[in-house]
Amino acid sequence: MTEQDLRLISEAARTLRPLLKTARRAALCTHIDPDGDGIGAEICLLGYLRELGIEARVINTEPLPVRYRFLDPGGAVEVYDAARHDAFLRGADLLFMLDNSAVTRLGPLEPAVRASRATTICIDHHDVLEPFWKINLIDRQACAAGELVFQIIKALGGRLDRLSAQAAYVSMVTDTGYFRFSKTSPRCHEAAAEMLAAGVEPPLVYQEVFERNSQALVRLGGTALAGLRVEEGGRLAWISLTRDQIAACEAESEDTSDIINELLTIDGVRLAVLFKELSGDRTKLSFRSKGDLDVNRLAARFGGGGHTNAAGAVVKGALDGTIDRILGPCRELLKRPA
Repeated sequence: MTEQDLRLISEAARTLRPLLKTARRAALCTHIDPDGDGIGAEICLLGYLRELGIEARVINTEPLPVRYRFLDPGGAVEVYDAARHDAFLRGADLLFMLDNSAVTRLGPLEPAVRASRATTICIDHHDVLEPFWKINLIDRQACAAGELVFQIIKALGGRLDRLSAQAAYVSMVTDTGYFRFSKTSPRCHEAAAEMLAAGVEPPLVYQEVFERNSQALVRLGGTALAGLRVEEGGRLAWISLTRDQIAACEAESEDTSDIINELLTIDGVRLAVLFKELSGDRTKLSFRSKGDLDVNRLAARFGGGGHTNAAGAVVKGALDGTIDRILGPCRELLKRPA
């Protein structure tokens, strides 16, 4: 870890230490449709806060996806319900937002978070600073929010057990594509080595996270890939899914974001897009890219966001019209000088 990295982590620990000493109750949240990084960061931090004697609760907008349930054997992650959670959120001393800084990405949690008297703390690694949070602990060099949580806990003098280390490890492997995306660094490999020393089992993690696909999702992937389109001299690949196709595969509740990764395995493809038709005249966009081709900025043009090489958005509009509207900016992005 560089001196600058160490300084940032140390400053984050100094900021949190007095707050943790006096806190009695803490709420932990992440963005809607929580992913491996947000969930891993929450569960990692939850274990540490409880070790300090703080009454800490993870409150999310949706249940844990099947592939991440092994991270929470005790069923600590709760699904937000106003009657059950608003009073706790209002009265919490600390409210942590993990892997997200946009208040608008809290979904139904947003009003309760805004009404809370808690000291609000955002721990994130995205290149966004949201003034709503009283304390912003942002480290753009971290490969995942879970890695940042892991480093801060270490700087605070905490020790992570196997379950907490496993949660942080899942944050890292999901957000780095198992250490192949651009934010993979010596720093995150050093952290991974420490997590393995704490008892994390990579074969188990891979099996749970990446080998839990349903038959419906596999069929849907085949349907999507059968409609592959390649443009711009082989540099742009895109696929689409209609609601009828999703229903025919009985895959209405499936997370389709990983299907698009197959397009990047095609020789020459630098930018890949998945268009997924949603209800209410909406379309979900999933972008993936290679190298320094920044799809995060592309997604931001349509109200979304993410990372340099993986981002997404949901836009208003029917599928066919949206495809025509989005492909233009995709082609423009590929034409820009590196």
